[in-house]
Amino acid sequence: MSGLAEPTAAQPPPARRRVARWWATAESLLERAGDRLNPILVKEARQALKSRLFVVTFGLLLICAWGGTIVGLAIIGPEAAFGFRGSTMFAVYFVILAFALLVIVPFGAFRSLAVEQEDRTYELLSITALGPAQIIRGKLTSALLQMLIYLSAISPCLGFTYLLRGIDFVTILYILGWLVLASLGLSAIALLLGTLTEQRQLQVILSVMTIVGLLFAFGVAISVAMIVLFEEALPFSEPQFWTTSGALLSVYLSYLVLIYLAAVSRITFASQNRSTPLRIVMVVQHMLFTGWLAVLAIVVQIGDPDFYAFCMIILVLHWYAMGSVMLGESPELSLRARRRLPQSFLGRVFFTWFNPGPATGYVFALCGTLASAAMTAAGAAVVGNLGGVVVRGARLSADRVFGVFLLGVLSLCYVAFYLGVALLLIRLLRRWARIDVLGATLIQVVLVLVGCGLPPVIQAMSLPWRSQGWTVLQATNFFWTLSDLAAGQRLPPGMEQTVWLLPAMALAVFVLNLRGILREVEYVRVAKPTRVAEEDAALAPPPPPPPRPSPWD
Repeated sequence: MSGLAEPTAAQPPPARRRVARWWATAESLLERAGDRLNPILVKEARQALKSRLFVVTFGLLLICAWGGTIVGLAIIGPEAAFGFRGSTMFAVYFVILAFALLVIVPFGAFRSLAVEQEDRTYELLSITALGPAQIIRGKLTSALLQMLIYLSAISPCLGFTYLLRGIDFVTILYILGWLVLASLGLSAIALLLGTLTEQRQLQVILSVMTIVGLLFAFGVAISVAMIVLFEEALPFSEPQFWTTSGALLSVYLSYLVLIYLAAVSRITFASQNRSTPLRIVMVVQHMLFTGWLAVLAIVVQIGDPDFYAFCMIILVLHWYAMGSVMLGESPELSLRARRRLPQSFLGRVFFTWFNPGPATGYVFALCGTLASAAMTAAGAAVVGNLGGVVVRGARLSADRVFGVFLLGVLSLCYVAFYLGVALLLIRLLRRWARIDVLGATLIQVVLVLVGCGLPPVIQAMSLPWRSQGWTVLQATNFFWTLSDLAAGQRLPPGMEQTVWLLPAMALAVFVLNLRGILREVEYVRVAKPTRVAEEDAALAPPPPPPPRPSPWD
């Protein structure tokens, strides 16, 4: 018996063995792909998919979609087979999906980073090998993953609306594409808001403000979708529509990059240069705005006088908002940042304003506003002289060209005045308290409320001025002044004082800030310490070997 062979287990059939090998290979590839993913994405995805908020939201999304389908078909009745009611059912599903994408997902992104700040767990992340950009990118990718899950859950219902007729496939894709982009942008803004403060009291206030803002964005999205679905169909056959869509998409992407870099800079160490990348993006945005506005002017409405006033106001508001944020930067430049300052004369002239600092940010915003006013006024002047000859459209009158030029001058004066006064107040308050970006923004809001809200109240309470329109008392009220100037063909009566008063006010404020500007301009490059240079040399990759000599040399 000892010579008999041991019984062996039955071998699986060859087909099953091939499936097992393929499955093992697929698992190995997935494990490798998971190891290469962002660790923050893996952590956030696990936490989000196991959280009660996701389970409740996903369940309610399915229940609402199921209930909306039953109720909608019951209301439509026999018309579902012969009518064109796809737009009605799409509107129902859009409302359900938009609430999840525009409210739930961005607020979850806000809380994910706010909790890190409140519980002091971000310090544990900061000492790991993960950089600030990886942390923000991981949380933003986690929000995008949740969007795709919600979208995939309701996509069969959206495909059902196409079968009901009344809505084409391109419209569905176009609306859903902008909905996903809006959700991604709101998630980036929510992450930026989550980095603004570490205090629990301010976090509660920011949470309320975030919810209100997200609900407002949800309402705006519903209003726009209803207009597109039931009132004005999208003109896909017109080239101007795609030109405008391309302009909006490029502007959206530029702001998304700016907000992303701003969130990264907020959690970066203070010794790093956190401002130069943001200011580079601002210059790129200005170039995009200028290029697309030129294209729209040539393609759409080059002869419309209000178009140039609109371009002027948009660009000025952009630089005013950017300047308000840059005023919250620290006036002290770290040694690490000073090691990369420009050294040549031309480099210091053109690139010093990209360095961190409130004073350099003040001048940087003024330069952007000046460039916006000059280019818009130059465009109006060219159309005024060559309108109807070089480009299509009506010729602008000389009064209107002068009005656009004057609008640019007064806009520049207002930006210089308000940002300069805020810079003086911030420099004064920093003697007793720490003023960051949030504090600088609040100071700017208070200045605008005082400068634009107080003069109308005083004028309404004064008997001699109550029945009059614009008076010199409204010199600080840029809403009233610029709106009257943009609406009229020439300078409105009684506003002649602003031609010399506003430039004098802006120049006086600029002179008062000149000392702080010169102080930040005087920073020069410093050499690396010996220890830092040795460590950088040790971490640097070895130089490539010299090329082999050629026998023909």
